Amino acid sequence: MRFFCVKMVKKINRIYFLNRKETVDYLMGAYDLKWCLTTWQNGKVKVSYETQTPESLRASFCVCAYKVKNTKIIHLSKKELDEGMMI
Repeated sequence: MRFFCVKMVKKINRIYFLNRKETVDYLMGAYDLKWCLTTWQNGKVKVSYETQTPESLRASFCVCAYKVKNTKIIHLSKKELDEGMMI
């Protein structure tokens, strides 16, 4: 996948962590979404999206935000993002 060529993606203990921009880019490409956005909600990051299928399904899910060592920005676990998209 082209996604892993991005240098900002952090890999810690075999888990990829993405910042919020990388999260949107990844989900838009991997799941063929019409739109996707992230917002803070009750200490977690809410991911909202709409699919490009004829039904145009709108949905959202929340994931934990992680502080990765030596950075000032939060990151989201790719594993949790993929699990959220399967619901």
